[in-house]
Amino acid sequence: MKNVPLPGAPLAQAIDYYLTLRRQLGFCLEREGAQLLSLARYAQQAGQAGPLSVDLVVRWAQSSAQASAHQQARRLEIARRFAQFWAAFAPGTGVPCAGQLGPSNSVRRAHIYSHQQVSDLLNAAGELRSCPAWRGLTYQTLFGLLACTGLRISEALQLQVGDFDGEQSLLSLRHTKGAQSRQVVLHPSALAALQRYDQARPQGGLSSAFFSLRSGAPLHPDSVYEVFSQLRRRLGWPVPGWRLHDLRHTFAVNCLIGWYQQGADLDQKIPALSTYLGHARPEHTYWYLSAVPQLMALVQARWKNSPLQSSPPARYV
Repeated sequence: MKNVPLPGAPLAQAIDYYLTLRRQLGFCLEREGAQLLSLARYAQQAGQAGPLSVDLVVRWAQSSAQASAHQQARRLEIARRFAQFWAAFAPGTGVPCAGQLGPSNSVRRAHIYSHQQVSDLLNAAGELRSCPAWRGLTYQTLFGLLACTGLRISEALQLQVGDFDGEQSLLSLRHTKGAQSRQVVLHPSALAALQRYDQARPQGGLSSAFFSLRSGAPLHPDSVYEVFSQLRRRLGWPVPGWRLHDLRHTFAVNCLIGWYQQGADLDQKIPALSTYLGHARPEHTYWYLSAVPQLMALVQARWKNSPLQSSPPARYV
């Protein structure tokens, strides 16, 4: 365990101590860590001396020209949590008020991709031309895997060669969000695509990144988001608008829609889907029933045809 930095230590040391402590408790903090390191660089460039101030944190949160108002609020909330922690060690640390730049936890409506839109995305990814030669196939396979399994992008990029078991049609996900591990069963079409990609790319050791363009190093999330943004513009999709993460929402919603149409019992199905998606609690999966218009329409249609004609369960609305 690292020693607590002195109150007058550089902000980067304090942030490193904070992140180390929280990661030892099981938090991944990949994006939060990157944001806090950005704050440390901003403070250094601004010549910050003395305790961290609220004014500096607010200016940093608003400094990104690409960040929306919600993203600025989210940046401020990340810094606020750190400031609350560090104030116990460095008196005089300024702690921004909660919601000072607006709500940071609003739920953005998911876009549910059509089968044609997913197909268009994969075709466009496959047409990417650059060095190395398998770049297009890499992104085509990555985006296809997200669409047909609902994996988080962080989970896909953390995959190692040894995590893919072609004989058992399984992916092993280790230490994902919430420090959970799980196995994901692959559809035959997904298995075939992964095997094709596995044979096309240079072979590395079992500890090499599965999705890699050079020397076994994993793709960087920023590079993946940039490629997705380029393809989104090429396809004429809303900018800003439809997100890469919406592929995960699309997978979950299509599962639920299929079960609704089959008349399945969701009380039995949703816990299994929750486990497959790696949700910490089933209510995170039930969220789709009230947050996605396509599912709400099915719920209402089924209820109108129900002989009971009483109020539906509260968790479904």
